[in-house]
Amino acid sequence: MYLYIDESGNLGPGMGRYFLICALEIEAEEDKSIGRRAGRVICRFKEKNHIPKTREIKGSRLSREKRNELLEQIFYRGVKVRYIVLDLKQTTMLLEKADDKNACYNYLIQLLVRKMLEEKKELRKIHLYLDNRSVKIGNRLSLKPYLYNKLVLEQLEVKSKVKRIEFDIQYYESESCYLIQWADIVANALYKKYHSQEESYYQKMKPYIVFESKFPSKNFGK
Repeated sequence: MYLYIDESGNLGPGMGRYFLICALEIEAEEDKSIGRRAGRVICRFKEKNHIPKTREIKGSRLSREKRNELLEQIFYRGVKVRYIVLDLKQTTMLLEKADDKNACYNYLIQLLVRKMLEEKKELRKIHLYLDNRSVKIGNRLSLKPYLYNKLVLEQLEVKSKVKRIEFDIQYYESESCYLIQWADIVANALYKKYHSQEESYYQKMKPYIVFESKFPSKNFGK
């Protein structure tokens, strides 16, 4: 299984109320073909709109028309969405230091992956691709062992037999990975549901969303 991950919002204070992490889920046998399709979609969009080939498309800079155009092409087939949104009003006091934010980021990624493993018990290897610029260096070093500890080793406390799961984690400059660019566009469209109460993009993507979560669930949005 392949997950292409990006986020929208900011974990820092005064940067909006919500922070959202989005993962595009793609089956292993479809990853290469969908990756090629992502490249064609991005390149044709740039050519049509006279955007330089070297300039990255950012979801936050798209007009409503262009965002809808890209979303329709992204969700042609084979792409599913998982996301989790954090209410910073309920958690800001716990995220004062860089290490706090790193721990929070890792925890949210772990929640996304945990739910997928619960649903797909046959999985033995998960590939995670993340935007190099949005992940701090300390986080890059700690995410893989954190996932293994939380999702494999800790299961020994509740299960008599635990199967090994391999986590392959790669970091890319988003301009060199079209599927991370897709994840950015989708994350930004989902973010608008919470940040500015713009529901239309969410409704367009809803048939492809296989998991969505609000954190903390008890006090979210209050």
